[in-house]
Amino acid sequence: MTAARPLRQPAGRQSLRVLRGRQTRLRPALAPWMMMVIIGVAAFLGLGFARTSLDKSAFELDRLNRAIAEQEAMNEQLRLEIARMENPARIAPLAEELGLVVPQNTRQLLVDLGGPSVVSNDDALRQ
Repeated sequence: MTAARPLRQPAGRQSLRVLRGRQTRLRPALAPWMMMVIIGVAAFLGLGFARTSLDKSAFELDRLNRAIAEQEAMNEQLRLEIARMENPARIAPLAEELGLVVPQNTRQLLVDLGGPSVVSNDDALRQ
């Protein structure tokens, strides 16, 4: 067994003292993380706003396309109505009811746009 050695006392009056070194705190760097979080939130909100704007435009475009289709259908119906109303088979009986008849003899009139008189085609043939 070994005997315990007594602690050595320094020669003279030396005392121990504590020196303060640099204070180092192990603090996590918060600024880079905060910047990344802010950029992420801004990007998320920006994408949400852009998506909302695109959806709003898509709804407006769809509404306009439906209105165009309705107007084209109405235009087609009106064209059919015009064709039906212009049909001579429909107009002839209505004209006869009003007392109108198809003329038996017809004459052409030649109009001189440079002068005030109207000359009939029959008069021109006689001369």
